[in-house]
Amino acid sequence: MDYQKLFDYGKKIGFDDLEIGISYNESLSISLFEGKVEKNEAVVEKRFTLKGLLNDKMAVISFEDEFINEKTLIKKLKENVESLTSDEKYEIFAGSEAYPDTINRNAGFKSISSLEKIELLKTLEKEILSLDDRIKAVPHCSYEEDTSAIQIINSKGLNLEKTGEYCFLVAQAVAKDGEETQDSFEVKAVLKYEDFDVKSIAKKLVHEAISMLGAKPIKSGKYPIIFEKKAMSSLFGAFSSLFNGEAAIKKLTTLLGKEGKQIMNNSINIIEDPLDLNFLRYQPFDDEGVATYKKYIVKEGIFTSFIHNLKTAKYFNTKTTGNGYNGSVGFSNVYIEAGDKKYDEMISGMEDGLLITSLSGLHAGVNPISGDFSLQSSGFYIKDGKIEKPVTLIVVSGNFLKMMNNIDEIGSDLELRYNGISAPSIKVKSLPVSGE
Repeated sequence: MDYQKLFDYGKKIGFDDLEIGISYNESLSISLFEGKVEKNEAVVEKRFTLKGLLNDKMAVISFEDEFINEKTLIKKLKENVESLTSDEKYEIFAGSEAYPDTINRNAGFKSISSLEKIELLKTLEKEILSLDDRIKAVPHCSYEEDTSAIQIINSKGLNLEKTGEYCFLVAQAVAKDGEETQDSFEVKAVLKYEDFDVKSIAKKLVHEAISMLGAKPIKSGKYPIIFEKKAMSSLFGAFSSLFNGEAAIKKLTTLLGKEGKQIMNNSINIIEDPLDLNFLRYQPFDDEGVATYKKYIVKEGIFTSFIHNLKTAKYFNTKTTGNGYNGSVGFSNVYIEAGDKKYDEMISGMEDGLLITSLSGLHAGVNPISGDFSLQSSGFYIKDGKIEKPVTLIVVSGNFLKMMNNIDEIGSDLELRYNGISAPSIKVKSLPVSGE
């Protein structure tokens, strides 16, 4: 497709500016069950997204056929934009003053055959089953890989491109003792294929499943609580919309008007860094072509700013923060900054409390507007600095912002997660727990 010809024709019939995004994605998914391959699927996709701006209104068309007639596309785009009745104002971005370096990663999986990847899964499944007789099944064992390239070209002269690739293993282990069953689930993503450690993944899965056998509720009451990093990341993710400019426009966040004010304990820093080289999806620019940068969302407990794309920034008469993704506002690698307390020290320093390792019902049990939550949880009861017994079928309740003002310790065990929302283990002074 001749993009300049497309832009020229679009302007000829009235568009102020136009932009085309080209995304290429190549993925492989292999799943195994009881030593047999259930799925071995390779997918290659190329998709185009055409945007047209007319009198501050933006129409969007997505298509897959790059040989489609330019005039047909533009006419359809104009029909779409003329049907819009929203007063929201949009723009097509001319470009940032400077951009971070682009990087070309080599995860190494392209040189590995599918047969070798299947053998990796078989080894993982066998290792999980061999570690303890109480492990009765591995219902899920899969390998996933992803290669992507994105290009943005517009009539203002912008022409950007970025690439990325990563791979990950997903596994589930089921433990059974008598009539009781417990399971554990793990997603292990790596930047290089050679970094997969099957023995380590299996050991972690088996330990988590076995350690929960015999779990029972505890007495209701208020307890000091340590949210283990995976559980804390999930809870943080459930409330990430609090900081979203789109939520602010719709008045769906309690933080509206609180920029520059203390909203959390002064030990809390929340950072977004799309340029962290340890992050799977390194992002030098967002989907609107805006350069990204490391930023504080909360600094020493003070709320600094909502995140914005071009549209929400225009609404609030401010600058975009480079958070325009998938036609909306989103984070790319946001995390609660690590503290200096080791995970084992957090446990050994607790006299009587709970370690929460799993949270359920993060959609139904969370109100992202008010910050309230009430979540079914599992984990361990800690007595005199030692894990005494597993607990389950309890409900932990509270308010996220109040909880983040009630922090006792912040762990040093931050690990950037595959989904881009991460937190270290965090100890809260007290929360109500409903049990037996």
